[in-house]
Amino acid sequence: MNVYKMRNIIEWIRAQGKLPTDAYGQVLSVDDLMGWFGLNGCLTGGEQLYIRRELEAMIEAELALEEMKLSELLP
Repeated sequence: MNVYKMRNIIEWIRAQGKLPTDAYGQVLSVDDLMGWFGLNGCLTGGEQLYIRRELEAMIEAELALEEMKLSELLP
């Protein structure tokens, strides 16, 4: 696995801004994100696993930030 390739992909995804959402405003699943960013065909199995873990962490972080923002609005 090429560490530089993985870093560049993750940085590119982060540079896109917030993760894509569905029609209801929910962040897409990891499988959907892999397809959205066109990563299924250009990565080896090990690379896909690495990126999937990173995407899961990114989703979790984004959801936590949203919860924090919502909690600030509530008394």
